[in-house]
Amino acid sequence: MDDQGSSVTLIFYRIQPKWWREPALNVISAAAQMSTLTHVEIAIGEEAGQSGTMKHVARIFNDAVGVELVERTGRNPQNIYLQLGCSKHAEQRMLSFVKNHCVGKPFSNLAMFLSLLWPRQTDCNSFFCAELVAAILQDCDGGGGRAEPDEVRQSLDSALSEEQKPVDDGQGGCTAAP
Repeated sequence: MDDQGSSVTLIFYRIQPKWWREPALNVISAAAQMSTLTHVEIAIGEEAGQSGTMKHVARIFNDAVGVELVERTGRNPQNIYLQLGCSKHAEQRMLSFVKNHCVGKPFSNLAMFLSLLWPRQTDCNSFFCAELVAAILQDCDGGGGRAEPDEVRQSLDSALSEEQKPVDDGQGGCTAAP
């Protein structure tokens, strides 16, 4: 049986030029990384939600909600979108992993702060944004067929090496409608 192709879309938030209007955590993150990118989310699969939104976006913020699966419009001009190909099987496995192991887990300020000095291997009990995306791509419940970290890193390095080119429609946004 042939496995249909699919994809995941990494959604990077770029700090605004008026950085002093950003939350303090974003400013600190940008300065520590020497980058304008301060947050990442992942849209799993190509299924469109209501009104052509990206469906199944896994994200976490520093709030009481923790990890959640939401829909996104894909129209925020501060975001950069990077699509990576995967199999339909990998899409289903990642989505299952998020639903069964991640949704509702809390944000970890300590892990985010320490990641600059002493990165941890997540135990999937708490996350910060980049750690959540990495766990999804690596499938940290050990369920076979996982993406190897070097493969993911090489894909990201080559895709972002052209200095964070946004994928947009020329009008400050992009859509996820098929």
